[in-house]
Amino acid sequence: MSAHWLELGVTSVGLACLLGLAFWLRWRYVQQVSLHVDEFTTLWAVRKILEKGAPLMPSGVLYTRGLLNSYLIAGVAWFSGLTELAGRLPSVIFGLLSVLLTWWIGRRAWEPRVGWLAALGLVLLPEAIQADGRARFYAQLLFFVLLTLWSAYHALRPQPTQHANDQAEERAAWRPHLLFALCFGLALFSQEETILLYPPLLLALLLWRGWRYLWQGPVLLSQGLCIAFMALRFVIEQVGQPGYFASIQSHKSYLGLYFTVGAAWQEFSPLYAEPRRILWGLFGLLAIVVTLVALARVRWRPLLLFPAQQATLFFALPFVFIFGAMLTIVGDEWRAARHVLLIQPCWLLVGAAGAVWLVDRFFTGVALRWGATALVAVALAAPMWPLAQNMLVNSIEGYDAGFAYVQAQRQPGDVTMTPQPPACAAVLGEPCTYYARERGYEPYVTVQNGVVVDRWSGAQLLDSSAQLQQVIQRAPRVWFVTDGYRLAKRYNSDFVQLVVDQFDLVFEERGVRVLLAQGWRPPPDYTVHKTFAPPLAIGAMTIEEWLRTTATPGNALNVELFWGRTGYIGEQVNTSVQIVAADGARLTQADGPPALGMVSTFDGARGALPDPKTVLLPADLAPGRYRVEVIAYDVATREPLADPIAVDWFRIGPPPAPPAVTVGATWQNGLTLVGHDELPAALTPEQTLTLRTVWQTTTPVTTDYTLFVHLLDPTGQIIAQSDRAPEGNFYPTSGWPIGDWAMGDTVLQLPAMLPAGRYRLLLGWYDPQTGARLQLPTGADVLELAQWSVVQ
Repeated sequence: MSAHWLELGVTSVGLACLLGLAFWLRWRYVQQVSLHVDEFTTLWAVRKILEKGAPLMPSGVLYTRGLLNSYLIAGVAWFSGLTELAGRLPSVIFGLLSVLLTWWIGRRAWEPRVGWLAALGLVLLPEAIQADGRARFYAQLLFFVLLTLWSAYHALRPQPTQHANDQAEERAAWRPHLLFALCFGLALFSQEETILLYPPLLLALLLWRGWRYLWQGPVLLSQGLCIAFMALRFVIEQVGQPGYFASIQSHKSYLGLYFTVGAAWQEFSPLYAEPRRILWGLFGLLAIVVTLVALARVRWRPLLLFPAQQATLFFALPFVFIFGAMLTIVGDEWRAARHVLLIQPCWLLVGAAGAVWLVDRFFTGVALRWGATALVAVALAAPMWPLAQNMLVNSIEGYDAGFAYVQAQRQPGDVTMTPQPPACAAVLGEPCTYYARERGYEPYVTVQNGVVVDRWSGAQLLDSSAQLQQVIQRAPRVWFVTDGYRLAKRYNSDFVQLVVDQFDLVFEERGVRVLLAQGWRPPPDYTVHKTFAPPLAIGAMTIEEWLRTTATPGNALNVELFWGRTGYIGEQVNTSVQIVAADGARLTQADGPPALGMVSTFDGARGALPDPKTVLLPADLAPGRYRVEVIAYDVATREPLADPIAVDWFRIGPPPAPPAVTVGATWQNGLTLVGHDELPAALTPEQTLTLRTVWQTTTPVTTDYTLFVHLLDPTGQIIAQSDRAPEGNFYPTSGWPIGDWAMGDTVLQLPAMLPAGRYRLLLGWYDPQTGARLQLPTGADVLELAQWSVVQ
């Protein structure tokens, strides 16, 4: 008797410690981590339940996801008021119940040590901590799935009775089957993903009892109830949300033949194969291999296995089936950690069973086995502790803070828009004016009175830049609450450009940006527009387009770049637009993030990312030509991604004087010699010959050519020459706009002796990379500008 009470006391203390740790972790999550965007949808549905008795949305549709959970939260909120804590409290409670149930299943299906190990794993499982701290349905789903699994396992095994009579045996058979059906229904109305659980459980029933067993009364009734629950769930979905399932399947399909196992494994492998979790997987694999060997020995008849082996086989089945489905037939959009949470306890239980089996192979005696199991528990739990702690960091997008800011600042007549309308409705207490989204909105909208609206809040869809422009022009103020990732991914480039040009960033927290437009701002009068083909590369970023206004000393130079990307960018990159004088001096600049910080460079925008900047030109800017350079650099390290790159040139002051001598010779690529200044009438020894040439191009030039000027003696030998790019390489030919004049200033130093004869002055162009000369239409590669006769 004393031993019994001692065991009971130790068990009670152990459970209290286990549940206390579980509660502490989950309560810290509730207190420290803000609401996920999906939680706002739940709270909005609960608000409608409290108002109308059903989660009937303003759009006229029924919110059917997590239906049971919505009513559980509504029950709590009815007593305490609808708060964030009221929304999350049911998940915390069900999370603790799941820990307790995992311990119970491990104890009853295997032995106590399996229960302790598996429950400890669930306490520290990061995905469980997250689910148990959110106002969503995954904690309830996990609990009811565990009940479903346990009741199904209990139902398929022969039921012992204390009284050998038909009535007792019949009652023993009916109860577990009916409990299984009831639990399956509760899990199904917690989340429809439960349907994936039905095939492996039906397979287990066939493996254990054979197909004839299906025709027995309790089995027929329980399976019929399960099918009825699934049909009812489908009917509620179809009636409550007409067209929703078809739209989801068309645009974000649940199921199909997606044999992208590699991509799916990349998504799920951190849950099982990363170093801090891999021990669970190895122990589980060991348990499964041992069980399969034993199953082969009994000729594949599970009922002949030891109870612990039967439990391993049974709980491995749904894990393998659902995980395999996630790898092969479940749509890419639904491959997320939260969608495999329902089978995580199976992984923990089977892993714990493998660990206990291994301990028992090496140790005999109760004390030694418990001691070794305690060491195994430390080895399993220690690596997972940092993972559990990481879940308590408040890294959730700050939509709660963003909409709270709008609520405090907005005025009558203001328009609000967002890609997260349930969050807007839940915080503001009323729907946003617009559901702003261009790409992938189809599954989340419905038609109400001829208008396309968001399914959950009833906010009107805004899905084009033209519509956005009209809204900005008509409303006194427009609030746009979004995050950088969604702004980058869910809108076309013209929409993003309009947002960047018309809105100001007024508030930011945890990735969520609050943008404000206060009336229509006419765009700057851009007088220069360049498209770079190929784009100009700066690291993994590329400049695709460039616009600017006219440059005037003392005024702002408005510029706008459009950035693309050629590879992965894992950090925030800022850009700098700098004005450089001909002597290399950097006179002024404007620095900042592309898109004014509304989209991060690592978010990977669809299309070109706009980057407007305003550069203030000095009032004392001297006449002459200036270059505009762009630098991109890592914000954290301040290290540039590459050398500065020139994108444009402009001239301050009057244009250069026309040449005295008009030539008009054009090379085959469009480079045209407009003319040159007067040349001396005669040549003298040691003379310095200065030549100013005026150039322009009739077509865009993509190569930076070098101008050569040669003075040839009577024998055809070069006695003086100059090879240099125009304007000292400050203004290369690839930067010339059509029609703009560029100067070629050449200085030739003549030798001390000039033999008598005819001297010729020639010029032309060549590619410095290849040495190939450009040709004139005549086929010649030089143009003769002048001849002189020298007489001794």
